[in-house]
Amino acid sequence: MLPLVPGLVPDPAVLLDERRRPDFRDVFGALARRSTEIAVAVTRVRLTTVDLGPEELGGLRSFRVLVAEVSALQLDAEATGLLQLPRRAPNVRLLTAMLEEGRLEVRSAPLGGWSPDFTVFSGASGAMAVLSGFHWFERPYPYRGPALASLHGPDAARRARARYRELWDAAHDVGPALWSILARADTRTRAVAGG
Repeated sequence: MLPLVPGLVPDPAVLLDERRRPDFRDVFGALARRSTEIAVAVTRVRLTTVDLGPEELGGLRSFRVLVAEVSALQLDAEATGLLQLPRRAPNVRLLTAMLEEGRLEVRSAPLGGWSPDFTVFSGASGAMAVLSGFHWFERPYPYRGPALASLHGPDAARRARARYRELWDAAHDVGPALWSILARADTRTRAVAGG
């Protein structure tokens, strides 16, 4: 209970950091496996740090990613590099397939803003959790300072989902361009491997 606001009982929150387990990666994966829909709002996407696989994304009907910054050159370079790694190539191909199927949608909101990054996880009964804070999958964590995120329950998730919808509606679709970048990188990588 917040003592300065009588009667306000927030969702129980859990603070996550890079030193303890479960960490952000563990929690995100566990929630993704239980979700039918995921809505992510991040400043930028770095493919090299995202290692979600079919066991986590396979059951999703909808995976929406909203980004403030997207660089075609950076995504092409990262996809080309990852597609050459036997452990990571299937993840890039999974994202490409999800874009083709329409289960993954990506929009850009360069004039929109949010802070911090957040992800809303929803199941059959609606919004169930929101992760808020630094979205970092890579291990070990490469910086000296902390990577903090917090996990909140259904009440906070419903509020975050409503705000997410406002941002999503004002953003523009970059999914086809992203699919094109990933598909071209895959074609080039396969040609080099086969040639």
